[in-house]
Amino acid sequence: MGIVRLVKARVLTTRRKSQEVLNELYRFGDFHIEEGDGERLREVEELYARVRELHLELEAVVRELSVSAEKGPLEVLMKGDLPDPEVVEVKRIEEALERLEEEAGPVLRELTRLRKEEEEIAAKTRELRKRLEELEAFAALGREASVLKGLRRFRASVFVVPSSAVEEARKALQDFVVVDTPIGEGRSTLLALSRPQDAERVLRIARGMNLTPLRLEGMPDDAAEEATRVRSEIESLESKRTEVEREIERIKLERGPRIAALRDLAQSLRSGVDKLREPELKRVVVIEGYIPEERKEEFTRTVGNKAYTELEEVEVHGHHDGHEGRGVPTLVRHGKLVESFSPITSMQGVPGYNEVDPTPFISLFIVVFYGMMFADLGQGLVIMTVGLLLWRRARGYLKTWGKLLTFLGAGAATVGFLIQEAFGFGIYEFTGIKPVIELLEKHGATKALSQGAILTLFTFAPLLGAAHIMLGMLLGAVKYAKQGELGEAIFSKGVTMVMYLMGIMFAIAFIGAGGFEGMTTLNEPAPLIGLPIATVGTIALYGIMACLVLLVIGRPLSSVLGIGPKTSIVGGIGAGLLEILENIIHFMSNTLSYLRVPILMVIHAALMLLVNSTYAGIGLAALPILVIGNLGVMALEGTLAFIQALRLHLYEFFSKFYEGSGRPFEPLRMESRLLRILIR
Repeated sequence: MGIVRLVKARVLTTRRKSQEVLNELYRFGDFHIEEGDGERLREVEELYARVRELHLELEAVVRELSVSAEKGPLEVLMKGDLPDPEVVEVKRIEEALERLEEEAGPVLRELTRLRKEEEEIAAKTRELRKRLEELEAFAALGREASVLKGLRRFRASVFVVPSSAVEEARKALQDFVVVDTPIGEGRSTLLALSRPQDAERVLRIARGMNLTPLRLEGMPDDAAEEATRVRSEIESLESKRTEVEREIERIKLERGPRIAALRDLAQSLRSGVDKLREPELKRVVVIEGYIPEERKEEFTRTVGNKAYTELEEVEVHGHHDGHEGRGVPTLVRHGKLVESFSPITSMQGVPGYNEVDPTPFISLFIVVFYGMMFADLGQGLVIMTVGLLLWRRARGYLKTWGKLLTFLGAGAATVGFLIQEAFGFGIYEFTGIKPVIELLEKHGATKALSQGAILTLFTFAPLLGAAHIMLGMLLGAVKYAKQGELGEAIFSKGVTMVMYLMGIMFAIAFIGAGGFEGMTTLNEPAPLIGLPIATVGTIALYGIMACLVLLVIGRPLSSVLGIGPKTSIVGGIGAGLLEILENIIHFMSNTLSYLRVPILMVIHAALMLLVNSTYAGIGLAALPILVIGNLGVMALEGTLAFIQALRLHLYEFFSKFYEGSGRPFEPLRMESRLLRILIR
């Protein structure tokens, strides 16, 4: 279907009925709200505050637990994906929020309790460890501890330092009596004796080394026994902490995906309600947005029963739609097969409402390009099988990528069948089917790449690329025509496309004639076309000259005819000359870029020839090498072929017409990976 036509909708209702209208809009679903500025609708503020608080709490939990409502590709292949979303029907938005709060509340409260308990245990453990350190240091002093506590004429300062820092501490405190005693675990007790008047100096030196003195006051007489008791208490706290962590992990495993799904649902509801906090006009509430044109009668019948509604056609002029500087949102719908290629389009952005959706064209060309670059019946079927498993077992975005992988594998298998290659081995001897092209030719007992086949591929690929490029140019002309810029569509994009076609004919005539001489006189058939070289060359030369003239005078001419913007003659001619220079450069670089298709096809054949050479040498004993080699080629070259096929679209194809500057149509719906709430 592509880009769906929209109409602009305006809903007017009283403040008293605003909640009822909001419920009706959520029930309708396909309503994209335009955010406004000004005073917020107070009736929605309380609802928004509740859903915002719930969303923030769930977001914090999701981040803390590192959970997701999705599964990874390998987990989906091995265990299957999560079940289809549970559908819950409610009558009001408030009821939907209450259901979310009701389900999320117990889990949030339990996690809050566990986090608080964990923090209390951690704080208590830190306190006890500090106390244990003091007790161990005091116990290490032995009998001297009681003596130190009773000193009057001297001041004793006790520190716990790493054993590696003892010598450094001794040097820093060399003016005082220093005694160190190892206490295990790479630590030592450091005792510094000084006169009372030097005690402050000792502390300054200690602070410079990040040493904190131990408190001798209040130490028990039997420090070792007290240390044993504290150790036991620490072990008990560690055991409790482990139990708390296990409980949190249990919640993560059992409720993690559900919590993430609730977070997504709360985020969706928050976004929708936030947009509904529209500005007010005295006692009247005005809500503006967009709906699909196909549902405007239903919108008038349902929402119109609750409020006054206005609908107006969306007019698009140039790159803007005149709606306060904001573009019309884009609602894109595809069939089940074409939909799988939508992630490629989204890499370049959402198509604008006045653009051409490239997804249907991508679905054809990327399969062809990938199939040619990764041409192998056996490996293509393996990739196709993996894609089918994801398609059947996965949900959401993984299902879409599973479909895409299935089609790419089917393309590789189809081209592999045409050239009669499976896992790098020729199968035409078993099938009896003559290959379309033989990449490998036998020379006695050995195989080598066929130069003739490679030359054929290097001729066919640029022609296929030329068709791809010309389609992009044609879509560019269509886009400008839809925007009402007929001058740009005809005298720029259209003429450029014709110039490119004439350039291809010129190249064919040049190659057929073997140079410039004879391009307009030889009657021999031109390569690929079959027409006389003189005819092809003459048409190409006159066609190129005509295109050059039209590009130079096109903009001033379109300005005179009233189908283009006003421009000066000098400015229009200058822009035309610059476009000619750009065209010449781009024609060459874009066309030659498609040589990567046969190059990767030849590389694949060469790699498989190298892998399979072990089979010719040692027979079935080479089976492990064959398996590992095929897996490596599929992983490496399969990914490389996709990247290169993607590049041909993003750079050579999209650059001719696609901007991807649109913004997505955001319907009023409450759905997440595991839960969907419908207002009935």
